[in-house]
Amino acid sequence: MAAAGESVEFSFDSAEVRHEPYELLHRLRKEDPVHYVAEMDFWLVTRYADVRELFVDPRVTGDRRVWNHYKLPPEGSLFRWIDERGTMAVSQREHTRQRRLLNSGFTPRGVARMNRKIREVVDRFAKPLHGRTGVVDIMAEFTTPIPIAVISNITGVAAPGDGEERFSRLGQETIRGFFGFVSDEVMQKAETSYRELSSWVRDTVTARRESPQEDLITDLVQAREGDDTLSDDDIVALVSAILSAGSETTAIGGTLAINTLLEHPESLERLRADRSLIPKAVSEILRYGFGGVSGVARYAREDFELRGRKIERGQMIMLSLGGASHDPSVYRDPEHFDIDRDPKDLLTFGFGPHYCLGANLAREELGCMIDAALDFLPPGAHLVPELVESEAIGLFDRAKNCPIDFGS
Repeated sequence: MAAAGESVEFSFDSAEVRHEPYELLHRLRKEDPVHYVAEMDFWLVTRYADVRELFVDPRVTGDRRVWNHYKLPPEGSLFRWIDERGTMAVSQREHTRQRRLLNSGFTPRGVARMNRKIREVVDRFAKPLHGRTGVVDIMAEFTTPIPIAVISNITGVAAPGDGEERFSRLGQETIRGFFGFVSDEVMQKAETSYRELSSWVRDTVTARRESPQEDLITDLVQAREGDDTLSDDDIVALVSAILSAGSETTAIGGTLAINTLLEHPESLERLRADRSLIPKAVSEILRYGFGGVSGVARYAREDFELRGRKIERGQMIMLSLGGASHDPSVYRDPEHFDIDRDPKDLLTFGFGPHYCLGANLAREELGCMIDAALDFLPPGAHLVPELVESEAIGLFDRAKNCPIDFGS
């Protein structure tokens, strides 16, 4: 008897997966919602209910040391520290302690301060785009520099001298080391970049202990619950992770948001006329455009069955965010982009104890970028597909530019 899902054949290297994933995800949800990807030895889970449950299922973990293909990183490396001391590796009690102390940097006062700084940074990069004509690389001039400038302002960490561009590159190179199935070269570059980035963070932590400022590192240095505090090593690792993740993912998100609106000009014009719709539009962009086939990796702590498939201890389970966000059992007509939808219970930022701490910050940045873009994008602006360049990083395709024709 043929195994379930044998009729659904695809390769992660295919154009279907990288550029037109949602028809494939629909077939997988219907025919084989827990699909074994033999070429990479992992299970791909595509239904919303299963993805949500696996985020909190005690039978699985984000600790990759459980993975049957795990390789111990070198002693003293970034990835060794993360594997042994990161939020996925520590006990639930330690994770709760870290999150509790970290939340001190996300108080209403802290969030209000962040929002003000986000707006200032976005306005700085939007201003030169007003009145522009011809083809503009919106990624190079707008969506890529904004996140690292925002994170730098919020945390208080800055590159020595005039180094925003280098800062951004280091953050992007660091986070790529966390993508699935990347090369040794990418991992080594991530390690080198992290060392330089974290040295700037450590210098800032030292400075803030001596002279507090209005920034996140000062909040973390001063965070206290009874006698409990965060160590310098904790702060350096956590802030370095925020710098890395916040730069790459939010840059991609901003680019995706602008592209999605350009592809749906009616929605763009509605937002231009009524900015109060922007928060709902951000949620719909997160649902509609983020994820693709792959997503978040988890690892089986023990043997168990899921929808009739036998998952063995140590196997990777890939939670498809695109599969979950386009599940018609949760989101009606999921292939339709609808800024009135206001989708609830999105899994884009995870679910449960490891829900992304920077989710609200990312939403605010995306909302501000959209708001600013509505003022500088002229009617009729459109992406120039033939000029788009991209690169494959592990299971992901990453755009290297975003050429938009602003007209004459």
